[in-house]
Amino acid sequence: MDEHKHSNDARRAHKPRKGYRVVFLLAFSAGLLAEMLFFLQAQMREITVLLKEDFRIVVVKDQRSKATPETVTAALAAINGTEQAVFVSRQDRLARLKAEEPELVASVLPPGTNPMPDTWEVIIREEALGDLNAWTDAAWRLPGVGDIKYKPLEAYAIMHSVFYGHLITLGLALSFLAFMIMAAMTLTHGHTPATLAAALGADRNWYLAGAGGGALSALAAYAVVYPVKYLSPVWVWPNPVWQVGVIFSGALLGWSLCQWKNDKY
Repeated sequence: MDEHKHSNDARRAHKPRKGYRVVFLLAFSAGLLAEMLFFLQAQMREITVLLKEDFRIVVVKDQRSKATPETVTAALAAINGTEQAVFVSRQDRLARLKAEEPELVASVLPPGTNPMPDTWEVIIREEALGDLNAWTDAAWRLPGVGDIKYKPLEAYAIMHSVFYGHLITLGLALSFLAFMIMAAMTLTHGHTPATLAAALGADRNWYLAGAGGGALSALAAYAVVYPVKYLSPVWVWPNPVWQVGVIFSGALLGWSLCQWKNDKY
């Protein structure tokens, strides 16, 4: 009787565990990390667009120079890194100010006066932001340029947002590549297309567990970052295609681990 009891205990002790919960939690953890990175990537891209739309270099005309606006405009456009140079006359500049701050203009400026200078608004390309001093040095040497005004901190913010956006993209791409290599090595080791096709039905609970973890990670990430929408006007949710990719990757993770387990044991 004791021998039979010990044999039952031994069988129970060596009974392989399914591991569905482990796969679910692994897919959830990896998916949640990916979802957060996708959200940060989307936010950085949107912030970069807003900063680039707002950033301008204002070149003030030298009132003593006889250079024509057309000449200076062409010279500014010819500087390496210039995307667009637009001349804004002093009349247009005052009209803009009146439209934006009518009460301020009416209280400060006497009627009929216009202290605004002739200016150029210049947009430079993204790659020129890293060497902005080179652009301004070239602009200072142009005849007709009296002053150059811009927000250096905003230029730094644009460069950092572009860099961090590219860094997140690179990190996600390398992680996905490593995951796909791992999955390919696992699925091709000791398996044939026929056995893998048969495993699709036999091991469906594994990839369902992984897909469930990936799907829950997307919902959890949305619940965590949604309150940011009420704290900042900049709130962008990643493309739904990425959510499908996370769920698919979770399913592939679960199925790959199952094939690895079957091969080991």
